[in-house]
Amino acid sequence: MKENILFSVAGVVLGFFIGFFIANMGENQPVSTMTRAGSPARSLDPAQAGAPLPPGHPNLSGGNNAAASSAQAQTAMDAADRNPQDFTAQMKAAAAFYQLESFDKAELYLTRALALKPNDPDALTGMGHTKYDKNDFIGAATYYEKLLAQRPGDADLLADFGSTYARRQPPDYDRAIAEYRKALEIDPRHEQALARLADVSLSKGDKATAKDAIDKLAAINPSSPVLSTLRSNLNR
Repeated sequence: MKENILFSVAGVVLGFFIGFFIANMGENQPVSTMTRAGSPARSLDPAQAGAPLPPGHPNLSGGNNAAASSAQAQTAMDAADRNPQDFTAQMKAAAAFYQLESFDKAELYLTRALALKPNDPDALTGMGHTKYDKNDFIGAATYYEKLLAQRPGDADLLADFGSTYARRQPPDYDRAIAEYRKALEIDPRHEQALARLADVSLSKGDKATAKDAIDKLAAINPSSPVLSTLRSNLNR
């Protein structure tokens, strides 16, 4: 089973976080100008900035500097570090690093953002997804649960919340299935919830539930990229 397809965070929920970054770029900093990871860009020099970087600042020397090599990420990082009480600046830096899959650095700035606004839905979404992408599924569940208190009818969020139970070790398949069913009560055509319900049911050996979910998914989207794998696993 290709987990990157089945268990990647739901796109609509992810849009809340990445959308925050896009919406706050400003007229002089279009997203299209972001330097691709690996392209040359001058590293930030704290001495030139006139002040040392604050405690907890990501290390810019050695290791994987793909995120630090992005001029856009550097700009966002610099603004966040110079203005630690600016919530928007912390979120922009977090989103820039998240887009570049530098999740440790994204987590740092999200931690700062949540210290300023503990219940902000964009910051909670970002931290939940960052934890999820770091395979910290218990940590991700904590933030998704806080979001669900604000948005109990969000099917995407329920699907992701359920997957934190399916993917943790040891998995809790029953709880995962319960959350997928909640998502499907809200949106019976939710493809990710159906696919994940089928996959987790197969893991439990419940082929009847899996077949029902696969049939519903096929009726909704016959070209779903996960159908062939799900059917193959069903027929084993």
